[in-house]
Amino acid sequence: MEPPAGVNRTVMQHRTGDPGVVAELVETPVPRPGEGELLVELVVAPINPAEILMLQGAYGYRDTTPPLPRAAGIEGVGRVVGGATAIVPEGSLVSLAGSRGVFSDYRVIPAASALVLPPTVDPDTFAVSFVNVQAVLLMLHEWPELEAGDVIIQNAGNSAYARVLDAVASRRGFTVVNVVRSERSALSVEDELNGPVLVDGEDLDERVLAVTGGSRPRVAVDAVGGAATGRLTETLAPGGRVVTYGLLSGDPVQVDTRIVVFNGVRVEGFWMPRSMAAAPADLLPGIAAEAMEIIAGGGFAVPIAARIGLAGIAEALALAEQGGRDGKVVVTR
Repeated sequence: MEPPAGVNRTVMQHRTGDPGVVAELVETPVPRPGEGELLVELVVAPINPAEILMLQGAYGYRDTTPPLPRAAGIEGVGRVVGGATAIVPEGSLVSLAGSRGVFSDYRVIPAASALVLPPTVDPDTFAVSFVNVQAVLLMLHEWPELEAGDVIIQNAGNSAYARVLDAVASRRGFTVVNVVRSERSALSVEDELNGPVLVDGEDLDERVLAVTGGSRPRVAVDAVGGAATGRLTETLAPGGRVVTYGLLSGDPVQVDTRIVVFNGVRVEGFWMPRSMAAAPADLLPGIAAEAMEIIAGGGFAVPIAARIGLAGIAEALALAEQGGRDGKVVVTR
């Protein structure tokens, strides 16, 4: 099949700043797949918090800061329109997770490593959750001290990542206490999450004990930073760990030193690329397979707040920056 005629629009970043300003839509010829390659047309791709941080220049530290220029977009779903094989026929929906430059009309990927979506998997759900499900599974692998019946607490409980963590951890027999930042957020998710939902506040410790029957969490998962991290840490059992993976507040983590010294609490970070690099080679295929199984089985929902084409990328990024959204902003062709 001949590659589609016309131009290929790609969202490029050459500088840091306001995401809607620094993201540029650049036109190039449609790429041609070579031997063993597939030409894939964009179907849907989420705008993740990490994407906003990269555009702002707030993602990474020293050598882990993404170099510029870079093509934007880090996960999504595409449709095979060129280079099809017997194993990956034309029209197949494939994962774009782990790629770079997903916010593009077309891109070329290796046929040998293409992950084809089964007919039972909804492409929207896959696009907004596959990386998150894998990250949650990696997290749980790194917490060998947890046993069925233990409690995990997390903030940003209405986020896409939190919805996945709540579903996967509950499936494994853990209780997940989901902390959100407002009553409105609590109402939006209380019927969708498995674990109890609490609004963040100074008396969080007491309310956690009330909903868990006196059991303290052994792990706290923090996406916010600032004082919110400290409030999670105060709820932990002696020897617990607080794991920070997000920077939603933009503030440095604030944890009472006494909790670290006298309660033996560990404070650490989680970054998926580092965890994947450190994982045993035979672990990752199993994690990808389990992630696909979890998504196909349902059990959680990540709503989509807006679906915007590449031509409206500035609008899409501005909307993705806003708090209080009821779902993900996704990009389409």
